[in-house]
Amino acid sequence: MSSKSLFSCAVIALALLISAPSFAQRRSGPSWSAPRGLLEIHAGYLNPKDPAGGMLAGCRLGTMVDESVSIGIGFDLWHKIYRDEKEVADETRPDRNTKTYMTELEISDWAMPLTLEIGAKVPLSRYMGYTVRGNIGYTFLWSKYSNYLEDTSTNRRFGGICWQLGAGLYSEIGSRSTLVGDIFYNSSEVSSEVTTSEAGLPIFERVDLAGFGLRIGVIIDMR
Repeated sequence: MSSKSLFSCAVIALALLISAPSFAQRRSGPSWSAPRGLLEIHAGYLNPKDPAGGMLAGCRLGTMVDESVSIGIGFDLWHKIYRDEKEVADETRPDRNTKTYMTELEISDWAMPLTLEIGAKVPLSRYMGYTVRGNIGYTFLWSKYSNYLEDTSTNRRFGGICWQLGAGLYSEIGSRSTLVGDIFYNSSEVSSEVTTSEAGLPIFERVDLAGFGLRIGVIIDMR
């Protein structure tokens, strides 16, 4: 996904958040009363520096400290597949043109950040406002390299400290549900297990997962 496409997604998500209060204002009752617990389910997109960008999905289980601040444990799963393909045939039919491709190399990446998240909201009105959050934790990365030309396959494991900073909007859409969306920066550099070269020196691989992302989700009041 290009930067232009990511920006378009952000504009659409923020437009949905801005329009949501017109529906939420039809209900009555207190706004954002402090719950005993909360569950957030979200999905989005992360565009890291080294691998190509990919979709993510995750959740957060936490509790409200007061009417503005929450704390919880976050879990995300990010996935991307890269394929090195070459066109080997081009066939023209009366109704369509078809092309045949051959895959020479495939790299499948799965990243799983586990983080402690602290969030806060700044109300703009009774039913909507700004959100800010900070996360710190550890990222696990699993990569599978499949070389079909050489008929080989290897699996690599990486790990490293990560942190995130995010800011966005929230809008209450029900008595126990809140729509949230933010743009965030993810900082994470993961390394593989240390091995030894033929000269006896330690060697390892490093992947830079730092980059910007977008996520949108729903917070459910668990009281």
